[in-house]
Amino acid sequence: MSCEEIKIEQQGQQGILFQHSFTLNKSGEWLALRAVHPLAQWLQIWVKDPQGNIRMQYLGKGEENTLLLTAEPGDSTCGSVPGAVPAGQWSVQVLAVNRESAPSYSLHIQSGEGTPGIEGTLHPVGSRLWSGLPAASGALNYELYDWNRVHSTEARWYRGDFHMHTRLTDGKQTAEELNAQAVRQGLDFIVVTEHNFLTTGWPDTNLLVIPGVEITSSQGHCNILGIRSWIDWIGEGGAPAFETSAGMEAILAEARSQGAVCSLNHPELAPWDWQLDVRLDVFDTIEIWNDPTFPDNEKATEEALKLWDMLWKHGVTLWGIGGSDTHNLPHESYVPDGPPSLVGDPVTWVWSEELSVHGILNAVRGGRSCVTRGPVLEPRLYANERIYRPGDQVRHEGQSNSLVHYDYELRVEDAGEGSYIRWMVDGVEAGLTGCGKGGDYTYSFTWPSGEYHFIRAEIRDSAGGLLAFTNPVYQGTPVPKLSTWGELKVQMQIKNMR
Repeated sequence: MSCEEIKIEQQGQQGILFQHSFTLNKSGEWLALRAVHPLAQWLQIWVKDPQGNIRMQYLGKGEENTLLLTAEPGDSTCGSVPGAVPAGQWSVQVLAVNRESAPSYSLHIQSGEGTPGIEGTLHPVGSRLWSGLPAASGALNYELYDWNRVHSTEARWYRGDFHMHTRLTDGKQTAEELNAQAVRQGLDFIVVTEHNFLTTGWPDTNLLVIPGVEITSSQGHCNILGIRSWIDWIGEGGAPAFETSAGMEAILAEARSQGAVCSLNHPELAPWDWQLDVRLDVFDTIEIWNDPTFPDNEKATEEALKLWDMLWKHGVTLWGIGGSDTHNLPHESYVPDGPPSLVGDPVTWVWSEELSVHGILNAVRGGRSCVTRGPVLEPRLYANERIYRPGDQVRHEGQSNSLVHYDYELRVEDAGEGSYIRWMVDGVEAGLTGCGKGGDYTYSFTWPSGEYHFIRAEIRDSAGGLLAFTNPVYQGTPVPKLSTWGELKVQMQIKNMR
């Protein structure tokens, strides 16, 4: 093994974004980067080749880790883009957000020909490569991902999870382990959402695995579901773009131009609650239910439900989804003898015409989903001899303001003894129906045609704990009366003072 070695050190300088470079005097067959830093120092690192392509990604999760880049996915570390290692000037961006002390780290770089004799400390890219080197300088992309693959042509409810992490960032499972757990949980699809990094490959699987990313700011987190190429949320100096409201809005606008779904994550879970005063219309969905096993999330979820009702009362029709946000190993819990944090807990059921990226994203963008932690639901609203599902807008023909009769039928299975349905109409509890034995339950009501109203349902256990919820069905034309996150928070403060 012949190689050249380079060392980069950063000591004592205050800041959050650092730029480094190193020069390879000749092309090689491999490149290794060993990052050494204090255990408490949360670093994010991007390594770019001389053509400006992102080739390696790293989130510091220990005192020392080694990344490896080769021509083969099986040898290259997750988050890297396998391929040639050209001579020339390489660049390194290091992001250290939310740290009181000045960053302290060293980067040890080796490159050479032949067998590296070095092993990466993280799992490999995976046999199904998603990202390759562009023909010319360009953004990290998913050109190798099969966006048109259809896993099933059946129109039905599909089980999935929109939020999770592997060892590429701060999760504890490899991609292969997480994929296997999702299959054991009976999921049909998952979305992989690493912190600020793009997953570049995945193990071969029959599961529908959708590329995503969790934009992770000190002011809150949000998911981009179905991202297709790198969006420069880092920049070249100062604060990253996602630390400002204008910067975040620009990122989400670009994501939606790619056809992605933008979802606001765990809005009330401190210290990761949402704080940026962005426009509400930059989001498609809001993560109402996040990892029920995390101790603070029961309260955060209840607050998110209240906030969600406030949005809908003011004509802002964001759709609710869930995400396990799983980080732990399957046997681990956040509390002694507590439940494990598993992928698919909670599970988001999505009614889709087919099991594909396009089918799932279009369905969730249209609100055709329910979120559950056990009960199996089949929600249907009947009006004027038509059937409506969550996400549907009921339209009427004929005389305005005439009373329209509705029957909301909810089939419930596996809810448990003492469980009940909480019918929520226009954001207010309108009725309770016991459902512990399972079966078909109907809530009947009338609305004047032409007026804006909405209805959704919750399943609660005998102690009042949340077991499931549906997205609203609505009639009339919603007129948004809130424009920004700040305006929403003001309305919540007014409500809490009453």
